[in-house]
Amino acid sequence: MGGLLVKCFMSLHGDVFEKYVKSWVAIAAPFQGAPGYINSGLLNGMSFVEGWQSKFFISKWTMQQLLIECPSIYELLASSTYHWEDTPLLQIWKESLDDNGKKSAILESYEPDEAIKMIQKALSKHEIISDGNHIPLPLNEDILIWAKETQDILSQAKLPKSVKFYNIYGIDYDTAHTVCYGSKRHPISNLSHLLYTQG
Repeated sequence: MGGLLVKCFMSLHGDVFEKYVKSWVAIAAPFQGAPGYINSGLLNGMSFVEGWQSKFFISKWTMQQLLIECPSIYELLASSTYHWEDTPLLQIWKESLDDNGKKSAILESYEPDEAIKMIQKALSKHEIISDGNHIPLPLNEDILIWAKETQDILSQAKLPKSVKFYNIYGIDYDTAHTVCYGSKRHPISNLSHLLYTQG
């Protein structure tokens, strides 16, 4: 995330950046975000270890509750203003009923702006229970607006010609770009079920 902070600084204070920075080395900076991974994280949480070792870390579901309130996570959502070579999608196999009541499945794909709307709908009735109190935990609209402003700042950043830029990144493990929920055999009948379905 440090690369994104530097890019924001460069966008907001380009003259100072150009004056004091001669070379910039970014290491694994998520300049285009991590759309599939973040969509999945907001809906299902994330875990960094599997198996018995996971008992020593925050649970996947607890992590989801933390991510809902974390601004930097929202900033890693796919930007709708970025000119994607391959647009990240949220795909959902949805259950459909025909006029005779027969069930079938249809694959629907949502680009960044529509994906956010689907996540908002899925989380609209999301809540946690703490000491008997029901606490709503929908997608945080204020943080979403803030993240959009940050994405706008990032999109306006221009590297000064006098600055040498080096970008070091790995190529062995792809960051999830598009995420798909459900399947043709097991479609999603209600968006709130996305919270309990692995993408």
